[in-house]
Amino acid sequence: MHYLLLAIITSSIIFVLFKFFERYRIDIIQALTINYLVATLCGYFSAPERITLHQALDKPWIVYAAISGILLIATFFVYAISTQKVGIAITSVSGKMSVIIPVLFGFIMFHEVATYLRIVGILLALAAFYLTLMRTSAQKAQSRYLVLPILLFFGNGFNDSIFNISQELYIRNDFTNYLTVAFGVSLCIGIIVWVIKAFVKKQKIYLRSIIAGIILGLLNWYSTYFFLVGLSLFDVSVFVPVFNVCIVTISALVGTVFYKEKLSTINIIGIVLAMVSIVLVAL
Repeated sequence: MHYLLLAIITSSIIFVLFKFFERYRIDIIQALTINYLVATLCGYFSAPERITLHQALDKPWIVYAAISGILLIATFFVYAISTQKVGIAITSVSGKMSVIIPVLFGFIMFHEVATYLRIVGILLALAAFYLTLMRTSAQKAQSRYLVLPILLFFGNGFNDSIFNISQELYIRNDFTNYLTVAFGVSLCIGIIVWVIKAFVKKQKIYLRSIIAGIILGLLNWYSTYFFLVGLSLFDVSVFVPVFNVCIVTISALVGTVFYKEKLSTINIIGIVLAMVSIVLVAL
C-alpha cells in the first residue's frame, strides 16, 4: 500500500512544482533538461544490469524508447505551461483521462475485450473532457490556452500506448533500462533546445532553474519507480484507477484551495465524470 501512496504523493507534487515555475521565473527548458539528466542517472544506477549505448541500440524496443523520449519531454513541457495557464485541476484531468487512448489501442492491436463498462467509461470520458474544458464568460481569458490540455490528452495517451505496446511485445522485465533510454533521449532533446536558445537569445544559466530541475528529476524518477513497483504488487484494474482518481482529486483540491483556481459547476461535473470514467475504463 505504501508504494501506491508514494506514487500518488510524488506525482501530485510534480503538478504543484510546475505552478511554482511561473512564480519564481524558472526557465522551463533548463529545468526539464536537468530533470531528465537526473532521471537518466537514477535509472542507470537503479537498473539491475546497467546497459551500454551499444547494448541499447541492439534492443528490440529501442525505436519505441526513442519515441517515448520525444513524447516525454514534449508532454512534460505542455504539462508545465498548461498548469500555469489553465490550472492544476484541468491539466491533471486531461493528463489522467488520456488513459482511454491506450485502452482503445488495446482493443485494436491486442484484441482486448471491449466490455460494456469500458465502452460506457470511454463515452463518459469524452463527455467529461468536453465539460471540463467548457469556459464560462468569466473564464474566457483562459480559452486561448485550452489547446494545451488537448495536446496533453493526446500526447500523454499516445505515449502510454507506445509504452504498453513495447511492454506487451518486447520489454518484459527490462522496463528500467527502457525508461533510462527514454529519459536519455529526452535529455538529448533538452540539451539541443537549450543550446539553440543559448545561441539565439544569449540566455544565461539560472541557478534556480537548475535546482528546480534537480527536484523535478528526483520526483519524476521516483514517481515512475513507485508506480511501476505498485503495478507489480497490485492488480492493475485496482491500482490504475485508484492512482489516477486520487491524482485528479488531489490536484483539483490543491488548485481550488491553495491557488484559487475558478471552476464552474459544469467543470466540476466534468471532473466527477472523469473520475467515474477512469474507474470504468480500468475495469
